[in-house]
Amino acid sequence: MSDQSVIISKSEENPAIAIVKINRPKQYNSLTVDVLDGLIDAAEKIAIDESIRAVILTGEGGFFSSGADFSLFAGAMNEKSTTKSRIVGAKGAKMCDAWEALPQPTFVAVEGGVVGGALAVAMACDFRIMSKEAYAYVPEVKMGVTFGWGSLPRLTNLVGAAKAKYISIFCEKHNADECKDWGLVDFVSDDGNALKEALTLATNAAAFPALPVQLIKRGVNISVNAIAKASFYADMEDLLLCMKDEEATIYRTQTIKKLQGK
Repeated sequence: MSDQSVIISKSEENPAIAIVKINRPKQYNSLTVDVLDGLIDAAEKIAIDESIRAVILTGEGGFFSSGADFSLFAGAMNEKSTTKSRIVGAKGAKMCDAWEALPQPTFVAVEGGVVGGALAVAMACDFRIMSKEAYAYVPEVKMGVTFGWGSLPRLTNLVGAAKAKYISIFCEKHNADECKDWGLVDFVSDDGNALKEALTLATNAAAFPALPVQLIKRGVNISVNAIAKASFYADMEDLLLCMKDEEATIYRTQTIKKLQGK
């Protein structure tokens, strides 16, 4: 297997469909700086490739992604320079924006789980397909931080204000059927078939003329994000504020120790 943290390939059945995989299966595809850079690079390359008419994002090894790696939290906690912290922290938001800005329709195939920052990028895409036994989970409050990377406006657009608060505050796992009922995911597949379902949808989308499909996507995104973009500016400042808060820091440190079995 490739040692790249993010792999770009094309569907064997339809080379007009790009498949992007987060490739850290032993770490449940957790998001490191290298993964964020890889996802940004993938989006930028695909955006200018006219041969690609649809894009699928998924994870290697039967699990979409466990979200931000501990190394991201450690880096933010230990960095004394606020400027440097903002630069590193903004990378996640940049990654989500890059995927949202893709002109081609995007499909996310979720097996296992989609957690925290991984849900952030999934929501920045157009369609989410989740297998029956998969779940969505936002544990950020347990980590003493907010749900960042532009996630709150996108989540609110999808599920409404009350459910967005519930998902983000109470740190519960939500199964596929619940996610579909709430509007967080669009399709539920049999276990192991999320990618297959995504390929079917992507194939159907890729069969249409590219320009009207892309213009419709652009028009809908501009409309739904018109107000949301106005709140993105405070996203990173809120996250960094939580990183420096004494109570949140103590809680986060205790949570990380429990998760690491210390």
